[in-house]
Amino acid sequence: MAEHWDIAIIGGGTAGLPAAIAAARGGARVVLIEAAEELGGTLHLTGGSIAGGGTKAQQAKGITDSAEQHYRDCLSIGGGSAQDDVLQLWTRNAGATIDWLYAEGVPFGEQMPTFSAAHEAYDAPRTFTPPRGGKDLVDTLVPKVLELVAQGRIDLRLATRMTALETNAAGAVVGVEVRGADGSQTTLEADNVVLACGGYGANAALWERLHPGTPYRTYAWATCRGDGHIAAEAAGAVLAHAQNFLPTYGASEDIDAPGTFWIHSMVAPSMRAPWEINVNMKAVRFMREDLPSPDGRERALRAQPGQTFWTIYDAAIRAEAPPLFRWEPEKVARAFAQSHDFVEAASISELAGKCGLDAATLKATIAAYNEGQQSGQDAFGREHMPCPVAQAPFYAVRHVSTSVVTWGGITVDGELRVIDAQGAPIPGLYAAGEVLGMGVFGAVFLGGSTMSSALTFGKLLGERLSAAAATSYTHIAAQSPA
Repeated sequence: MAEHWDIAIIGGGTAGLPAAIAAARGGARVVLIEAAEELGGTLHLTGGSIAGGGTKAQQAKGITDSAEQHYRDCLSIGGGSAQDDVLQLWTRNAGATIDWLYAEGVPFGEQMPTFSAAHEAYDAPRTFTPPRGGKDLVDTLVPKVLELVAQGRIDLRLATRMTALETNAAGAVVGVEVRGADGSQTTLEADNVVLACGGYGANAALWERLHPGTPYRTYAWATCRGDGHIAAEAAGAVLAHAQNFLPTYGASEDIDAPGTFWIHSMVAPSMRAPWEINVNMKAVRFMREDLPSPDGRERALRAQPGQTFWTIYDAAIRAEAPPLFRWEPEKVARAFAQSHDFVEAASISELAGKCGLDAATLKATIAAYNEGQQSGQDAFGREHMPCPVAQAPFYAVRHVSTSVVTWGGITVDGELRVIDAQGAPIPGLYAAGEVLGMGVFGAVFLGGSTMSSALTFGKLLGERLSAAAATSYTHIAAQSPA
Protein backbone atom coordinates (compact mmCIF):
# COMPACT_ATOMS: atom_id res chain seq x y z
CA MET A 1 0.00 0.00 0.00
CA ALA A 2 1.38 3.42 -0.95
CA GLU A 3 2.36 5.80 1.84
CA HIS A 4 0.19 8.90 2.28
CA TRP A 5 0.76 12.41 3.65
CA ASP A 6 -1.08 15.70 3.81
CA ILE A 7 1.80 17.58 2.19
CA ALA A 8 4.80 16.40 0.20
CA ILE A 9 7.48 19.10 -0.01
CA ILE A 10 10.05 18.63 -2.77
CA GLY A 11 13.30 20.34 -1.83
CA GLY A 12 14.87 21.08 1.52
CA GLY A 13 16.36 24.48 0.74
CA THR A 14 15.34 28.13 0.97
CA ALA A 15 11.61 27.55 0.37
CA GLY A 16 11.34 23.96 1.53
CA LEU A 17 12.72 24.47 5.04
CA PRO A 18 10.20 27.12 6.17
CA ALA A 19 7.42 25.22 4.38
CA ALA A 20 8.23 22.06 6.32
CA ILE A 21 8.57 23.88 9.65
CA ALA A 22 5.30 25.79 9.25
CA ALA A 23 3.37 22.77 7.98
CA ALA A 24 4.57 20.42 10.71
CA ARG A 25 3.96 22.97 13.44
CA GLY A 26 0.48 23.42 11.99
CA GLY A 27 -0.23 19.74 12.56
CA ALA A 28 0.05 18.45 9.00
CA ARG A 29 1.56 15.08 8.12
CA VAL A 30 4.62 16.13 6.13
CA VAL A 31 7.16 14.30 4.00
CA LEU A 32 10.21 16.35 3.00
CA ILE A 33 12.14 15.08 -0.02
CA GLU A 34 15.68 16.33 -0.73
CA ALA A 35 17.91 15.20 -3.59
CA ALA A 36 21.15 16.01 -1.74
CA GLU A 37 22.53 14.17 1.26
CA GLU A 38 22.08 17.27 3.44
CA LEU A 39 19.48 19.98 3.88
CA GLY A 40 20.00 23.61 2.90
CA GLY A 41 20.35 23.63 -0.88
CA THR A 42 21.33 27.00 -2.31
CA LEU A 43 21.52 28.46 1.21
CA HIS A 44 25.01 26.95 1.33
CA LEU A 45 26.07 29.27 -1.53
CA THR A 46 24.07 32.47 -1.19
CA GLY A 47 25.09 35.77 0.32
CA GLY A 48 21.76 35.66 2.13
CA SER A 49 20.24 39.12 1.49
CA ILE A 50 16.54 39.26 2.36
CA ALA A 51 14.27 42.24 1.68
CA GLY A 52 11.03 43.22 3.36
CA GLY A 53 9.19 46.35 4.46
CA GLY A 54 7.35 47.24 7.65
CA THR A 55 9.48 45.03 9.89
CA LYS A 56 9.82 45.29 13.65
CA ALA A 57 13.56 45.87 13.24
CA GLN A 58 12.87 48.92 11.07
CA GLN A 59 10.33 50.26 13.52
CA ALA A 60 12.82 49.86 16.39
CA LYS A 61 15.28 52.07 14.50
CA GLY A 62 12.70 54.67 13.54
CA ILE A 63 12.76 53.74 9.85
CA THR A 64 9.53 54.60 8.09
CA ASP A 65 8.59 51.78 5.74
CA SER A 66 5.71 49.46 4.94
CA ALA A 67 4.76 46.51 2.81
CA GLU A 68 2.85 48.85 0.50
CA GLN A 69 5.88 51.13 0.12
CA HIS A 70 8.04 48.09 -0.71
CA TYR A 71 5.53 47.00 -3.35
CA ARG A 72 5.37 50.47 -4.96
CA ASP A 73 9.15 50.71 -4.95
CA CYS A 74 9.44 47.35 -6.72
CA LEU A 75 6.96 48.54 -9.35
CA SER A 76 9.06 51.64 -9.90
CA ILE A 77 12.37 49.76 -10.17
CA GLY A 78 10.94 47.04 -12.41
CA GLY A 79 8.89 49.28 -14.66
CA GLY A 80 5.77 47.22 -14.01
CA SER A 81 7.22 44.10 -15.64
CA ALA A 82 6.49 41.72 -12.73
CA GLN A 83 3.59 39.30 -12.40
CA ASP A 84 1.62 41.61 -10.16
CA ASP A 85 -0.30 39.14 -8.00
CA VAL A 86 2.90 37.26 -7.11
CA LEU A 87 4.77 40.51 -6.46
CA GLN A 88 1.99 41.64 -4.14
CA LEU A 89 1.96 38.31 -2.31
CA TRP A 90 5.70 38.60 -1.65
CA THR A 91 5.96 42.26 -0.65
CA ARG A 92 2.89 42.15 1.57
CA ASN A 93 4.18 39.16 3.54
CA ALA A 94 7.96 39.62 3.43
CA GLY A 95 8.14 41.85 6.48
CA ALA A 96 6.32 39.30 8.62
CA THR A 97 8.69 36.61 7.36
CA ILE A 98 11.70 38.67 8.45
CA ASP A 99 10.09 39.15 11.87
CA TRP A 100 9.65 35.37 12.02
CA LEU A 101 13.31 34.78 11.13
CA TYR A 102 14.35 37.11 13.94
CA ALA A 103 12.08 35.18 16.33
CA GLU A 104 13.56 31.88 15.16
CA GLY A 105 17.04 33.16 16.01
CA VAL A 106 18.65 34.23 12.74
CA PRO A 107 21.56 36.50 13.87
CA PHE A 108 21.06 39.47 11.58
CA GLY A 109 23.06 41.85 13.74
CA GLU A 110 22.51 45.38 14.96
CA GLN A 111 23.56 47.04 11.69
CA MET A 112 20.51 45.72 9.84
CA PRO A 113 18.63 46.76 7.79
CA THR A 114 20.76 48.45 5.15
CA PHE A 115 20.66 49.69 1.58
CA SER A 116 22.12 47.11 -0.80
CA ALA A 117 24.73 48.26 -3.31
CA ALA A 118 24.46 45.07 -5.36
CA HIS A 119 21.20 46.04 -7.08
CA GLU A 120 19.12 49.14 -7.76
CA ALA A 121 18.66 50.94 -4.45
CA TYR A 122 15.33 50.77 -2.65
CA ASP A 123 13.82 53.99 -1.33
CA ALA A 124 14.31 52.82 2.27
CA PRO A 125 16.77 50.53 4.06
CA ARG A 126 14.94 47.20 3.95
CA THR A 127 17.68 44.65 3.19
CA PHE A 128 18.68 42.18 5.92
CA THR A 129 21.83 40.10 5.52
CA PRO A 130 23.16 37.73 8.22
CA PRO A 131 26.93 37.97 8.86
CA ARG A 132 27.60 34.54 7.33
CA GLY A 133 24.98 34.83 4.61
CA GLY A 134 22.95 31.74 3.85
CA LYS A 135 25.02 29.64 6.26
CA ASP A 136 23.41 31.47 9.19
CA LEU A 137 20.00 30.49 7.81
CA VAL A 138 21.14 26.88 7.44
CA ASP A 139 22.39 26.86 11.03
CA THR A 140 19.09 28.32 12.26
CA LEU A 141 16.46 26.49 10.21
CA VAL A 142 17.94 23.03 9.63
CA PRO A 143 18.10 22.14 13.38
CA LYS A 144 14.43 23.11 13.70
CA VAL A 145 13.53 20.74 10.87
CA LEU A 146 15.62 17.95 12.40
CA GLU A 147 13.91 18.51 15.75
CA LEU A 148 10.53 18.03 14.07
CA VAL A 149 11.90 14.93 12.34
CA ALA A 150 13.00 13.53 15.72
CA GLN A 151 9.50 14.19 17.05
CA GLY A 152 7.98 12.22 14.17
CA ARG A 153 6.27 15.29 12.73
CA ILE A 154 8.29 15.34 9.50
CA ASP A 155 9.30 12.30 7.48
CA LEU A 156 12.66 13.30 5.97
CA ARG A 157 13.93 11.57 2.81
CA LEU A 158 17.50 12.64 1.97
CA ALA A 159 19.38 11.56 -1.17
CA THR A 160 15.95 11.09 -2.74
CA ARG A 161 15.07 12.61 -6.09
CA MET A 162 11.60 13.30 -7.45
CA THR A 163 11.24 11.73 -10.88
CA ALA A 164 7.61 12.55 -11.67
CA LEU A 165 4.34 13.83 -10.30
CA GLU A 166 1.55 11.32 -9.76
CA THR A 167 -1.77 12.43 -11.24
CA ASN A 168 -5.25 10.91 -11.29
CA ALA A 169 -7.66 10.58 -14.19
CA ALA A 170 -8.94 14.13 -13.63
CA GLY A 171 -5.43 15.59 -13.86
CA ALA A 172 -5.09 16.38 -10.16
CA VAL A 173 -1.73 15.80 -8.52
CA VAL A 174 -2.07 13.08 -5.89
CA GLY A 175 1.56 12.33 -5.06
CA VAL A 176 5.11 12.00 -6.32
CA GLU A 177 7.34 9.31 -7.68
CA VAL A 178 10.81 9.33 -6.16
CA ARG A 179 14.06 7.46 -6.58
CA GLY A 180 16.27 6.70 -3.60
CA ALA A 181 20.05 6.61 -3.45
CA ASP A 182 19.91 2.84 -4.04
CA GLY A 183 17.92 3.34 -7.25
CA SER A 184 14.63 2.10 -5.83
CA GLN A 185 11.43 3.76 -7.06
CA THR A 186 8.63 4.65 -4.65
CA THR A 187 5.28 6.41 -4.98
CA LEU A 188 4.41 8.76 -2.14
CA GLU A 189 0.76 9.78 -2.02
CA ALA A 190 -0.09 13.27 -0.80
CA ASP A 191 -3.11 15.54 -0.76
CA ASN A 192 -0.90 18.45 -1.81
CA VAL A 193 2.57 18.68 -3.36
CA VAL A 194 4.77 21.75 -2.94
CA LEU A 195 7.54 22.11 -5.50
CA ALA A 196 10.38 23.91 -3.70
CA CYS A 197 13.25 22.26 -5.55
CA GLY A 198 15.09 25.28 -6.89
CA GLY A 199 16.11 26.39 -10.35
CA TYR A 200 17.83 24.75 -13.31
CA GLY A 201 21.32 26.21 -13.03
CA ALA A 202 22.85 22.72 -13.04
CA ASN A 203 20.93 21.58 -16.14
CA ALA A 204 22.65 22.78 -19.33
CA ALA A 205 20.02 21.26 -21.63
CA LEU A 206 17.12 23.03 -19.91
CA TRP A 207 19.09 26.29 -19.80
CA GLU A 208 19.73 26.12 -23.53
CA ARG A 209 16.08 25.35 -24.25
CA LEU A 210 14.84 28.31 -22.22
CA HIS A 211 17.68 30.71 -23.14
CA PRO A 212 18.74 29.94 -26.72
CA GLY A 213 21.86 31.86 -27.67
CA THR A 214 22.62 32.95 -24.10
CA PRO A 215 25.92 31.58 -22.75
CA TYR A 216 25.49 28.83 -20.18
CA ARG A 217 27.50 30.07 -17.22
CA THR A 218 25.73 29.52 -13.94
CA TYR A 219 26.57 29.44 -10.25
CA ALA A 220 24.23 26.87 -8.75
CA TRP A 221 23.81 24.10 -6.20
CA ALA A 222 24.42 20.74 -7.88
CA THR A 223 20.87 19.51 -7.27
CA CYS A 224 19.28 22.52 -9.04
CA ARG A 225 18.56 20.45 -12.13
CA GLY A 226 15.10 21.68 -13.01
CA ASP A 227 13.35 18.59 -11.63
CA GLY A 228 10.35 20.68 -10.63
CA HIS A 229 10.14 22.42 -13.99
CA ILE A 230 10.28 19.14 -15.91
CA ALA A 231 7.80 17.29 -13.71
CA ALA A 232 5.35 20.20 -13.65
CA GLU A 233 5.46 20.53 -17.44
CA ALA A 234 4.64 16.84 -17.77
CA ALA A 235 1.64 17.40 -15.49
CA GLY A 236 0.33 20.23 -17.68
CA ALA A 237 2.07 23.30 -16.25
CA VAL A 238 3.54 26.09 -18.34
CA LEU A 239 7.04 27.57 -18.06
CA ALA A 240 7.35 31.34 -18.38
CA HIS A 241 9.47 34.42 -17.57
CA ALA A 242 12.75 33.20 -19.14
CA GLN A 243 12.69 36.21 -21.47
CA ASN A 244 13.29 38.46 -18.45
CA PHE A 245 16.84 37.14 -18.04
CA LEU A 246 19.50 39.58 -16.88
CA PRO A 247 23.12 38.52 -16.37
CA THR A 248 25.19 38.99 -13.27
CA TYR A 249 27.93 41.46 -14.22
CA GLY A 250 31.66 40.86 -14.30
CA ALA A 251 32.37 37.20 -13.58
CA SER A 252 35.61 35.42 -14.41
CA GLU A 253 36.70 31.81 -14.41
CA ASP A 254 38.33 30.43 -11.28
CA ILE A 255 41.68 28.98 -12.35
CA ASP A 256 41.44 26.46 -9.51
CA ALA A 257 37.96 25.32 -10.55
CA PRO A 258 37.76 25.33 -14.38
CA GLY A 259 34.26 25.98 -15.69
CA THR A 260 33.27 27.85 -12.53
CA PHE A 261 32.52 31.54 -13.00
CA TRP A 262 32.15 33.98 -10.15
CA ILE A 263 32.90 37.59 -9.16
CA HIS A 264 36.63 37.33 -8.50
CA SER A 265 37.57 40.89 -9.45
CA MET A 266 36.15 44.23 -8.46
CA VAL A 267 34.99 45.68 -11.76
CA ALA A 268 31.71 47.00 -10.32
CA PRO A 269 32.11 50.60 -9.10
CA SER A 270 30.17 49.75 -5.92
CA MET A 271 33.15 47.58 -4.95
CA ARG A 272 35.99 49.82 -6.13
CA ALA A 273 36.22 52.94 -8.30
CA PRO A 274 37.52 51.79 -11.70
CA TRP A 275 40.96 52.69 -13.02
CA GLU A 276 40.81 50.33 -16.03
CA ILE A 277 38.73 50.46 -19.20
CA ASN A 278 36.41 47.74 -20.49
CA VAL A 279 36.09 46.78 -24.15
CA ASN A 280 33.82 44.25 -25.82
CA MET A 281 34.85 41.66 -28.42
CA LYS A 282 34.75 44.38 -31.07
CA ALA A 283 37.50 46.18 -29.11
CA VAL A 284 35.28 49.17 -28.26
CA ARG A 285 34.01 50.51 -24.96
CA PHE A 286 30.29 50.00 -24.44
CA MET A 287 29.49 52.08 -21.33
CA ARG A 288 31.12 54.28 -18.72
CA GLU A 289 33.04 51.98 -16.42
CA ASP A 290 31.90 53.89 -13.33
CA LEU A 291 28.20 53.66 -14.22
CA PRO A 292 26.50 53.67 -10.80
CA SER A 293 23.39 51.73 -11.85
CA PRO A 294 23.69 47.93 -11.42
CA ASP A 295 20.70 47.52 -13.72
CA GLY A 296 22.37 49.64 -16.38
CA ARG A 297 25.56 47.58 -16.21
CA GLU A 298 23.64 44.31 -16.47
CA ARG A 299 21.64 45.47 -19.48
CA ALA A 300 24.77 46.80 -21.18
CA LEU A 301 26.54 43.46 -20.73
CA ARG A 302 23.54 41.50 -22.00
CA ALA A 303 23.78 43.38 -25.30
CA GLN A 304 27.47 42.58 -25.94
CA PRO A 305 28.72 39.81 -28.25
CA GLY A 306 29.04 36.67 -26.15
CA GLN A 307 28.21 38.78 -23.08
CA THR A 308 31.97 39.18 -22.73
CA PHE A 309 34.37 42.06 -22.15
CA TRP A 310 38.09 42.58 -21.55
CA THR A 311 39.26 44.79 -18.69
CA ILE A 312 42.40 46.55 -19.88
CA TYR A 313 45.04 48.43 -17.90
CA ASP A 314 48.75 49.19 -17.86
CA ALA A 315 51.81 49.03 -15.61
CA ALA A 316 51.07 52.34 -13.90
CA ILE A 317 47.53 51.29 -12.99
CA ARG A 318 48.78 47.94 -11.75
CA ALA A 319 51.27 49.69 -9.48
CA GLU A 320 49.11 52.53 -8.20
CA ALA A 321 45.47 51.36 -8.16
CA PRO A 322 43.80 49.51 -5.30
CA PRO A 323 43.85 45.74 -5.97
CA LEU A 324 41.56 44.69 -8.80
CA PHE A 325 41.33 41.09 -7.64
CA ARG A 326 39.88 39.44 -4.55
CA TRP A 327 42.55 36.76 -4.87
CA GLU A 328 45.89 36.72 -3.12
CA PRO A 329 48.81 38.03 -5.23
CA GLU A 330 50.17 34.48 -5.65
CA LYS A 331 46.94 33.32 -7.27
CA VAL A 332 46.80 36.39 -9.53
CA ALA A 333 50.34 35.63 -10.71
CA ARG A 334 49.35 32.01 -11.44
CA ALA A 335 46.34 33.23 -13.40
CA PHE A 336 48.48 35.37 -15.69
CA ALA A 337 50.92 32.48 -16.12
CA GLN A 338 48.34 29.75 -16.76
CA SER A 339 45.09 31.17 -18.19
CA HIS A 340 44.31 32.58 -21.64
CA ASP A 341 41.81 34.87 -19.87
CA PHE A 342 44.66 36.72 -18.11
CA VAL A 343 46.95 38.42 -20.63
CA GLU A 344 50.18 40.42 -20.35
CA ALA A 345 51.81 42.02 -23.39
CA ALA A 346 54.60 44.43 -24.27
CA SER A 347 52.43 46.43 -26.67
CA ILE A 348 48.79 47.15 -27.47
CA SER A 349 49.12 45.22 -30.74
CA GLU A 350 50.42 42.16 -28.94
CA LEU A 351 47.69 42.49 -26.31
CA ALA A 352 45.01 42.65 -29.01
CA GLY A 353 46.37 39.53 -30.70
CA LYS A 354 46.34 37.52 -27.48
CA CYS A 355 42.78 38.68 -26.69
CA GLY A 356 41.41 38.02 -30.18
CA LEU A 357 40.70 41.71 -30.76
CA ASP A 358 41.33 43.92 -33.76
CA ALA A 359 44.59 45.76 -33.03
CA ALA A 360 43.77 48.97 -34.94
CA THR A 361 40.39 49.29 -33.23
CA LEU A 362 41.82 48.64 -29.79
CA LYS A 363 44.55 51.24 -30.33
CA ALA A 364 41.94 53.78 -31.39
CA THR A 365 39.73 52.96 -28.40
CA ILE A 366 42.58 53.41 -25.93
CA ALA A 367 43.75 56.60 -27.64
CA ALA A 368 40.23 58.07 -27.43
CA TYR A 369 39.96 57.19 -23.75
CA ASN A 370 43.36 58.71 -23.01
CA GLU A 371 42.37 61.91 -24.78
CA GLY A 372 39.17 62.11 -22.73
CA GLN A 373 41.10 61.37 -19.56
CA GLN A 374 43.52 64.21 -20.27
CA SER A 375 40.75 66.70 -21.07
CA GLY A 376 38.38 65.47 -18.37
CA GLN A 377 35.65 64.96 -20.99
CA ASP A 378 35.03 61.25 -21.50
CA ALA A 379 32.85 60.23 -24.45
CA PHE A 380 30.71 58.02 -22.19
CA GLY A 381 30.54 60.51 -19.33
CA ARG A 382 32.92 58.63 -17.07
CA GLU A 383 33.97 60.67 -14.05
CA HIS A 384 36.66 58.60 -12.32
CA MET A 385 39.72 58.65 -14.62
CA PRO A 386 42.87 58.71 -12.46
CA CYS A 387 45.35 58.01 -15.24
CA PRO A 388 45.64 56.99 -18.90
CA VAL A 389 46.34 53.51 -20.26
CA ALA A 390 49.76 54.23 -21.70
CA GLN A 391 52.67 52.56 -19.91
CA ALA A 392 53.89 49.11 -20.99
CA PRO A 393 53.49 46.32 -20.16
CA PHE A 394 49.74 46.13 -20.74
CA TYR A 395 47.25 43.76 -19.13
CA ALA A 396 43.82 42.36 -19.98
CA VAL A 397 41.41 40.16 -18.02
CA ARG A 398 38.38 38.54 -19.65
CA HIS A 399 35.09 39.04 -17.81
CA VAL A 400 31.75 37.49 -18.71
CA SER A 401 28.14 37.24 -17.67
CA THR A 402 27.05 34.56 -15.28
CA SER A 403 23.74 33.71 -13.64
CA VAL A 404 23.36 33.19 -9.92
CA VAL A 405 19.61 32.59 -10.30
CA THR A 406 17.47 31.09 -13.04
CA TRP A 407 14.80 33.25 -14.60
CA GLY A 408 12.32 30.86 -16.21
CA GLY A 409 9.85 29.12 -13.96
CA ILE A 410 6.58 27.36 -13.36
CA THR A 411 3.57 29.61 -13.84
CA VAL A 412 1.47 30.09 -10.71
CA ASP A 413 -1.45 32.26 -9.69
CA GLY A 414 -1.56 34.69 -6.80
CA GLU A 415 -2.08 31.84 -4.35
CA LEU A 416 0.98 29.93 -5.61
CA ARG A 417 -1.19 27.28 -7.24
CA VAL A 418 0.47 25.90 -10.36
CA ILE A 419 -1.68 26.67 -13.39
CA ASP A 420 -2.05 25.04 -16.80
CA ALA A 421 -2.07 26.53 -20.30
CA GLN A 422 -5.69 27.65 -19.86
CA GLY A 423 -4.86 29.44 -16.61
CA ALA A 424 -6.68 26.91 -14.44
CA PRO A 425 -5.05 25.63 -11.24
CA ILE A 426 -3.77 22.06 -11.34
CA PRO A 427 -5.41 20.60 -8.20
CA GLY A 428 -3.00 19.60 -5.47
CA LEU A 429 0.09 21.32 -6.92
CA TYR A 430 1.86 24.39 -5.53
CA ALA A 431 5.28 25.96 -6.06
CA ALA A 432 7.60 28.30 -4.16
CA GLY A 433 11.15 29.58 -4.46
CA GLU A 434 13.44 29.68 -7.46
CA VAL A 435 11.31 27.09 -9.24
CA LEU A 436 8.97 30.04 -9.99
CA GLY A 437 11.78 31.73 -11.94
CA MET A 438 13.11 35.07 -10.80
CA GLY A 439 11.67 36.55 -13.98
CA VAL A 440 8.31 36.44 -12.20
CA PHE A 441 9.42 39.73 -10.62
CA GLY A 442 10.16 41.23 -14.01
CA ALA A 443 13.16 42.02 -16.18
CA VAL A 444 15.16 43.38 -13.25
CA PHE A 445 17.06 42.29 -10.17
CA LEU A 446 15.03 43.33 -7.13
CA GLY A 447 17.45 43.31 -4.21
CA GLY A 448 16.85 40.47 -1.76
CA SER A 449 13.91 39.13 -3.76
CA THR A 450 15.23 35.62 -4.45
CA MET A 451 15.84 34.70 -0.82
CA SER A 452 13.00 36.71 0.63
CA SER A 453 10.31 35.42 -1.71
CA ALA A 454 11.42 31.80 -1.33
CA LEU A 455 11.36 31.99 2.47
CA THR A 456 8.09 33.92 2.44
CA PHE A 457 6.28 31.68 -0.02
CA GLY A 458 7.50 28.49 1.63
CA LYS A 459 6.29 29.68 5.02
CA LEU A 460 2.95 30.83 3.61
CA LEU A 461 2.27 27.49 1.89
CA GLY A 462 3.21 25.53 4.98
CA GLU A 463 0.81 27.58 7.06
CA ARG A 464 -2.06 27.59 4.58
CA LEU A 465 -1.91 23.94 3.57
CA SER A 466 -1.60 22.71 7.15
CA ALA A 467 -4.60 24.85 8.10
CA ALA A 468 -6.54 23.35 5.21
CA ALA A 469 -5.58 19.85 6.36
CA ALA A 470 -6.72 20.64 9.90
CA THR A 471 -10.06 21.92 8.60
CA SER A 472 -10.47 18.72 6.61
CA TYR A 473 -9.84 16.60 9.69
CA THR A 474 -12.38 18.62 11.66
CA HIS A 475 -14.95 18.19 8.89
CA ILE A 476 -14.37 14.45 8.72
CA ALA A 477 -14.63 14.13 12.48
CA ALA A 478 -17.88 16.11 12.49
CA GLN A 479 -19.35 13.82 9.83
CA SER A 480 -18.31 10.63 11.58
CA PRO A 481 -21.00 8.73 13.51
CA ALA A 482 -20.71 8.95 17.27
